[in-house]
Amino acid sequence: MTKPLTNRNPSRPWRERLVGFVDYLKDYCSNCSLVGFSYIANHSLHFTERIFWLLCVLLSVIGVSYLISEYQKDFSTRAVSVIYESISSFAPIRFPSISVCQLPPKYDLGGGFEEYVQSLGTGIGEEYNFDVHSQMVFILFPDRYSPNTIQKRCKPYESCEECAKCPKKDFRQLALRLGLNCSGIFTKCSLSGKSFDCCQYFLPMVTPSGTCFLLNSLQNNEHGSKHWLSATLDRNNPPEFHMHLKRAAVLSLFNEEDLPTLSLPAVTTSATLGIHKIFKFYTEALVNDPEIRDIKPELRDCYFPDEVPSWSVHRAYSFSACISDCTRLAQIDKCNCSLFIFNPFNDERYPDCDFFGLLCLEKHGMVKPNIAWMMKYRHPAAKCDCLPACTESNIQAIYSNEQVEYPGAKDANITVSMTMWPTYQFRRVALRTKLDIVVTIGGILGLFLGASILSAIEFIYYFTIRAVNTVQMANRNAEKRA
Repeated sequence: MTKPLTNRNPSRPWRERLVGFVDYLKDYCSNCSLVGFSYIANHSLHFTERIFWLLCVLLSVIGVSYLISEYQKDFSTRAVSVIYESISSFAPIRFPSISVCQLPPKYDLGGGFEEYVQSLGTGIGEEYNFDVHSQMVFILFPDRYSPNTIQKRCKPYESCEECAKCPKKDFRQLALRLGLNCSGIFTKCSLSGKSFDCCQYFLPMVTPSGTCFLLNSLQNNEHGSKHWLSATLDRNNPPEFHMHLKRAAVLSLFNEEDLPTLSLPAVTTSATLGIHKIFKFYTEALVNDPEIRDIKPELRDCYFPDEVPSWSVHRAYSFSACISDCTRLAQIDKCNCSLFIFNPFNDERYPDCDFFGLLCLEKHGMVKPNIAWMMKYRHPAAKCDCLPACTESNIQAIYSNEQVEYPGAKDANITVSMTMWPTYQFRRVALRTKLDIVVTIGGILGLFLGASILSAIEFIYYFTIRAVNTVQMANRNAEKRA
């Protein structure tokens, strides 16, 4: 009969309680389903036999610990794999997202730009201040910045009373006021020969390249909205996009979670007025198995677009969005403000720089920081060793050609098409799923110790339900004897 684990007598010596617990532990070892434990607890065996089984159990425990530890290390280094697989030549494809960013013209920026600069004052010895003009161009097209130009352009006119002076604040509002709207840039658009309203689907957004117009971007749109153009094409719809623009512009092809930025490698082409640009590309999709979601981002080496960190101001995660966020945080660290282009939705947590903030950024070389430096930047709240997006498809530029339309043409004509229908795609597969973890660890425990899920239930039962019942039965027997 099993001795009671304890009783209600508070004066019971602790040695007696310890002996009772040891006896109960022996009883568990004698009756448990784990291999070898019953031999260790069997007093009828010679002590050498019991020591032999004790050594066997200890070696098995060491083996279990080693194999599980190695499995965990292997899991962290080989959790996923990317394979290259063939797909049906008739499988539907999705046309990439498109951004259109205006190029700064030499003359006639439109939107009342020249009139605004002229209203600020004159230059030194000339009616129009071209230095302030250049500073305003930087506000509208910040990616065209040249190092150490803000101070040189603006400082000479600070002491000139009648001269135009560089604006000191509200750069976001100035860019919105003086920049062209959609109707001032687009004339007509079509996809697969079907025309659509450019301004319904190309939505404006402040980006690191200035104010651009984005088609089917998760950064300023969402699937299923009235502004999301259906761009899934089959063999009956040729993958060709065509548009006419009133202004010279840079067109970029990118994944729907990305941001247009000229500081990162991208698939881009530019078109000037009077030119018909023909641009061909090829794309291969990247799809993910459902089990990839269950693996930590650090192990799969990517983030899904909806896994946006709390310190980000963007609506979808991507490598370019991460770099933009880290640039903003670095500027905040140095000068307590950031360029408005890195805060597209005017998040109040991150104030925009005024003129003196721009001078501070220029002093520290942070107006347009080096991407390699940004990848090494460390911030208490952010990880700037940015990972790619899990859905980042491979888009490649194949061919580009320019044709002069006719002398005096006042529009830019761009045709973007896919060279061939994709027959391959990338797939990210999980090498270790949750079921694999259960099967592997369960197999190791079963091989070395004969353990199973019932062994774990048995252990819990023995030291909870059975232990309580044993104590209660011992107390009732003691009361009857009394």
